[in-house]
Amino acid sequence: MAKRFKALAMAALLLMTIVTAPGVAVATNAVDVVTSATTWTETETPTKATTDVNVAPVATEGQVTYTVKSGDLFWKIAKDNGLTTAELVALNPQVKNANMIYVGDVIVIKAGTAVAAPAQTASEGQKYYLGLGMISNYRLRGGEKDNLNVTSASAVFDSEGKIVDIQWDVMEVTTSMFQWMDNTIEKPLLDEAVEAVLEWESKREEGYAYDMTHLLSKGAADNLTKNEWFVQLDYFEEYFKGMTVDEVVAWFNKYTDANGRPYKVAYPEKLTESDLATTATFTAEELAMLVDVTTSATMSLQDGHSYFIDSLVEAWNMKEEIK
Repeated sequence: MAKRFKALAMAALLLMTIVTAPGVAVATNAVDVVTSATTWTETETPTKATTDVNVAPVATEGQVTYTVKSGDLFWKIAKDNGLTTAELVALNPQVKNANMIYVGDVIVIKAGTAVAAPAQTASEGQKYYLGLGMISNYRLRGGEKDNLNVTSASAVFDSEGKIVDIQWDVMEVTTSMFQWMDNTIEKPLLDEAVEAVLEWESKREEGYAYDMTHLLSKGAADNLTKNEWFVQLDYFEEYFKGMTVDEVVAWFNKYTDANGRPYKVAYPEKLTESDLATTATFTAEELAMLVDVTTSATMSLQDGHSYFIDSLVEAWNMKEEIK
């Protein structure tokens, strides 16, 4: 169901915003379509934060549990264990929101002889907020529109505005993903669109196949960190936890170069004259911080491929309290 929901959402996107094929007009409301239709259910399962309220039930005799792994979805856990989503919810009263399960959560898939322990709540007076931001942009090559990129940020904030958890992803839409349009005269457009979109994968879903290191294509990793796209993004997601959005924006404005990449202090031979002039003004502590950062991640946080910072700001602006 969730997979088809994603397909319908993306089908709506492509019907409203067809990639720049010759003679095809481009609509302007792609972001509105995706934002209104997308939920947490198709993002990679977030890593467990210290402020979670999904406390594992007490183990009892005869009880069977499942530990959530990266990529798991609540409805799919239910389906894989012969349960409806409603039945799985009933077995797990500690889960306040089925769309917010975390890596490491323990889910009851078969009841035991005792009732699960009462759900624990967040510290008294503390409130949490969930925001979803999505930014779309065309990458430009030679002055012409190329790939359409939709950058998403799903973020949880505490009552002080600090980031508790964040998940970024990018859907890169290319003309090669629209081969099905050749036959739309004889078949219903929506059916063709849904079938095609079901095969689409975000960059996170592609995983190692995205091959940012060129390990698969060249046989030897050749980027600076030797880390794949999702590994580098995981690092930034963890690094920015505990900061406010304003602090993240200030960090980005101070410590990244003209291409939106953190200054590669760990690789001084890669620094331009402009980079060297800027980094010469940094303290020893700032330089040490940038060495730590760029040995793990050098990818851009804001360029033609992705708008991670803007999507985080949008998530903050769109946040709603988690009840």
